Amino acid sequence: MDQQGREALIAGVSELAVLRALQLAGNRIVGKRGRSVRGPMRAIDPWSVHVHLRVENHELDAVLEDAWQIPAAAGLPDELLSALDGHARTLLAAGIEFSRDDLLLTLSQLPSELALPWEPQGPSEDRHVAQQ
Repeated sequence: MDQQGREALIAGVSELAVLRALQLAGNRIVGKRGRSVRGPMRAIDPWSVHVHLRVENHELDAVLEDAWQIPAAAGLPDELLSALDGHARTLLAAGIEFSRDDLLLTLSQLPSELALPWEPQGPSEDRHVAQQ
């Protein structure tokens, strides 16, 4: 896979992971606030709830608990998961809507040599010889 395709794949997987974490957090935020909030928040996408209901820093661990289990089980590297967690925490605490461009800025700060679970391990020359 060429570098551009690799970057697009990482961005897509990362976007899904962050949106899922925000969705989980949004459902928990609404659940904590009670019935008076649930009705009005039905019209809001769960991954955008934090834009309308403030999330305090001390609530972040609770609303994001187990949010990264699926990406971790899929084998995403810890360095990527840590960056995605930091990104999601910033959005939640600041009440900022998810933006693909902002996520791409976060991802651009990661090293390009992350070991990804869907890529064969080892030098590419060895893989090429083995395929012949």
